[in-house]
Amino acid sequence: MDLSDALDEAEFRQGVRTWLQSSLPELPWPEPSDMVDKAPFWRQWQRMLFDAGYAGLTWPAEYGGQGLDERMRAIFTEECDYAGAPERLNIIGEDFAGPTVAAFGTDAQKTRYLRSILNGQDIWCQLFSEPDSGSDLASLRTKATKVDGGWRIQGQKIWTSRAQLAAHAILLARTGGGERHKGITYFLLPMDSEGVTVRPLAHMLGEEEFNEVFLDDVFIPDENMVGEVDGGWKVAMATLAFERVAIATGRVNTTKAIEDIIADVRSKKTADGEPLGADPHVRQKVADLWARALVHRTISQRVISGTVSDRPPGPVTSIGKLYFCPLVEDLADFRLSLEPLGSQFALDDQYAEAQWWLRLANQSRGTAIAGGSTFIQRNIVAERILGMPRS
Repeated sequence: MDLSDALDEAEFRQGVRTWLQSSLPELPWPEPSDMVDKAPFWRQWQRMLFDAGYAGLTWPAEYGGQGLDERMRAIFTEECDYAGAPERLNIIGEDFAGPTVAAFGTDAQKTRYLRSILNGQDIWCQLFSEPDSGSDLASLRTKATKVDGGWRIQGQKIWTSRAQLAAHAILLARTGGGERHKGITYFLLPMDSEGVTVRPLAHMLGEEEFNEVFLDDVFIPDENMVGEVDGGWKVAMATLAFERVAIATGRVNTTKAIEDIIADVRSKKTADGEPLGADPHVRQKVADLWARALVHRTISQRVISGTVSDRPPGPVTSIGKLYFCPLVEDLADFRLSLEPLGSQFALDDQYAEAQWWLRLANQSRGTAIAGGSTFIQRNIVAERILGMPRS
């Protein structure tokens, strides 16, 4: 496989690189660390992307996007990573909810929701997981009862990223029609609806990014239903496929990560004053990680090529996620092992050189669960790609 840029890709990459060089200094650095404080900073950045035509690169042009394919979005993500661009605060909206509404929503829903995602007006969250329904999403128990003009929702969701900032949510609730995968319906929920309560949860990094959300007799109008009644599982699987594309192709730039590790190994010395790169064990580990990063890039290209259509991504995204998650864990763990005491210090210690790697080592453990756990991905690959019987 030729991984070099085609002519149109090279031209696009250079344009992105030039724009980032001139635009990033306009932001009011430093980027805030607190989630709530970060919102105004992010909205300014998102508006700059929108005005420059870099928001929603793969979205239809009529809804504010550029109508490009996943190749260009992957290039844009790479260049943002190299340039040190801000974190994207509305990942749920731009990568999951927006593409789902574009694929399954009504014309009115597309007009109402899509453009406000891209211009930074509305942040979204994902109300899927429940206290007793994590990886086993089909066992969810939040209930939607039909009433005049809409539905009444009763239940609880958990591990909801950025719900405290969100204007809207994608929501799964049980409407009847059978057990398990049948009888689930997909809704769009305004988070300021009466009966919605958000309680932030601090995760292992000490930040309140996750939340639990209580839904007490919340009303959702009929026009906020996506797809058919009891047909939400199909829509939800498309959302998770979009999420796996984002994870497999752009959540962490593994090529840049291994390049950074190689540069650090070149500059470091052992306790005896010898070049760290002269250690055969270090060289072997670096070679292994470099080769795996190259394989990950080829898998990413396969995932990207499979999304160049009007249909939601297929099960190949599960292969990308299965390969990506342990690679990122190993990259971070190895880099930290090069620090004094293996970088065994508190998360809030300001040891700048290794701080990013320390955060990545912790965050990568959660990424293995996001979008469906490792065991779920293995089942998908076994059943839908290898044709093995259901376990």
